Amino acid sequence: MAPISLSWRRLWKIPALLALIAAAVLGWMAYRHTPHNPAPPSRAVSPAAANPVYTGPVHYSNEVVVLMYHDIRAAIRPGDVITPRTFAAELALFRKDNFHLITDQQLADFLDHKGTVPPNAVLITFDNGYESFYRIAYPLLQRYHDPATLFVIVKWLYPPYRHGVFKSLTWGQVRKMYQSGLISVQSQTYDLHQGVQVGPGATSAASVGRIWDPATGQTETLAHYRARVLADVSKARRLLQDQLGEKNVDFLSYPFGDYTPAFIQVLHQAGYRYLFTAKIGRAVLPTTSPDTVFRINSGTPNITPRGLINTIVAIARESERSPSWKPPNHFVEVWHY
Repeated sequence: MAPISLSWRRLWKIPALLALIAAAVLGWMAYRHTPHNPAPPSRAVSPAAANPVYTGPVHYSNEVVVLMYHDIRAAIRPGDVITPRTFAAELALFRKDNFHLITDQQLADFLDHKGTVPPNAVLITFDNGYESFYRIAYPLLQRYHDPATLFVIVKWLYPPYRHGVFKSLTWGQVRKMYQSGLISVQSQTYDLHQGVQVGPGATSAASVGRIWDPATGQTETLAHYRARVLADVSKARRLLQDQLGEKNVDFLSYPFGDYTPAFIQVLHQAGYRYLFTAKIGRAVLPTTSPDTVFRINSGTPNITPRGLINTIVAIARESERSPSWKPPNHFVEVWHY
């Protein structure tokens, strides 16, 4: 066998090659032992942003008007649907008319008397978690760098739900938007956004209705109701925390806007602190209870961008005239068939 001959030019490369191999092995071991939950996006603000100077006309102050949307699509359908053109025009008009879009955390600090809100404050929320939010609304919000809160029905992400023209988001889409820092992803329960039978020929939201069994004629006990609902809302919160790496899943949109004292107590037990309804169109004041954060339905096809602006201002001024007004302590809709 011929002797192996290595030139000095080749020998000097061996330590460098070994160093590269060692670095690769150490990198793989670090990846293997690193948790794969995504880190929450940075939401730090600059000193200038933390203490902004607001100019322009003031339509209202020390109030927040919360808007509720559902679906966006080019073809108008009956229900809570608006066109991309309408939503884009609304965002442009907010900027032109000196409205300030805030985050849900700013709203929480306002309700907790830990912070103030700018004049003409508006919070945008979207319910249900339809795919059109990612495809249409999210790019428009990015264009203006406007924040929004997305309430998702968590079960619809396993796998993505589809019913007719409605298609839900995927976890990948939700994570991407959350990581942008613009979109806060919060809960609309795991699977309580549906009707349950509560009596002969009657249904109501599974979140507030105690199930009636037609075979036995018996109604679910209050203890069983509490346990069923607690398991659902706790699961939704835990999954959002695990999937997004976000511990502050403190906001929830009531399914169908309905609420009761029993439901509110269960939500508090599960860790939710700020609860949004869709039944009462008023502005949020410093005296508003976090258990009934009011919203106005801005996602209907019969409202124009200018009409929305006029509605926001009118509701804010009406709410300011009656700051001591209190909502009913429960709101349950029963559907008969």
